[in-house]
Amino acid sequence: MLEALLTVIPVKVMKWGMKLRDLELRMILYEEVRRLRAEGKTYSQIQRIIYERHGEWLSKSIISYWCRRCHTPDKKGLGRPREDQRLNRITICSELAYVIGAKLGDGYEKLEGEYRYTIVLAVKDYDFAEEFGRCAAITFGRDRPYKPRWDKYLKRWVVKVRSKALYEILRKPIDMERIRPYIEHYEKSVVMFIRGLADAESDVGKDGRIRIYNTNKLILEYAAELLAKPGIHSKIYNRKMNTGVIIKERYYLRRKSICYVLQIHQKISIMRFKDLIGSSIKRKQIRLGKLNDA
Repeated sequence: MLEALLTVIPVKVMKWGMKLRDLELRMILYEEVRRLRAEGKTYSQIQRIIYERHGEWLSKSIISYWCRRCHTPDKKGLGRPREDQRLNRITICSELAYVIGAKLGDGYEKLEGEYRYTIVLAVKDYDFAEEFGRCAAITFGRDRPYKPRWDKYLKRWVVKVRSKALYEILRKPIDMERIRPYIEHYEKSVVMFIRGLADAESDVGKDGRIRIYNTNKLILEYAAELLAKPGIHSKIYNRKMNTGVIIKERYYLRRKSICYVLQIHQKISIMRFKDLIGSSIKRKQIRLGKLNDA
């Protein structure tokens, strides 16, 4: 009985568990997708129609490639257009430095499957996630910014960027010499790197002091080195963290109980940070705006 079922629609199983449909079925789906698109159907509508008629769920990327004839089941596609190929290349710019700083502060990398190299940012502030998506899009020459999406489970705005090149730059363990060329290429890149790092993990205390937090001391030491160049004096301290954090009524144990704090406490340095670095987050802009020479 099992053998009979397997012979109805033969499939190949790829390394990471995804099935590859047989050529005959793919050609049927391909022709129907193109016909539906010619009728003016959206990608979402095409997905639902194909699933209702054939029981196959096609991703929007496959539908897009088939509609544009970038790929075809018979391997006679036109290939990806130049604007798509640009996504594989990184532009060294100040926006890239912001992405690096934000990721080192509040992001993480993960390998989804075998080839999907992903950088993820999950944050509370929508404007922070929006700025991260905008900068990432400029870095890859993308026309539209990466859109933040609300994760109900994490209660965070999440932005995902898939790029092997960026993944390789930011993979752990972090090597400061590996990321240095992408940050110190322009003066503005240095500013944007610090801003991204501060947007991720910083606050302005009631005493007016600016603090940037991180569990990796090397990152803060590098930030202090960069801040010293325009005359922003800072010191790094150890700080004991709470052992856990609560997300959606669940308690998660932190991997590290020690956090490092880069503190800017001299008034002249605080004002220089405010004027030179600033913030992309509205609530932090308001807090910085309340600082004065008094």
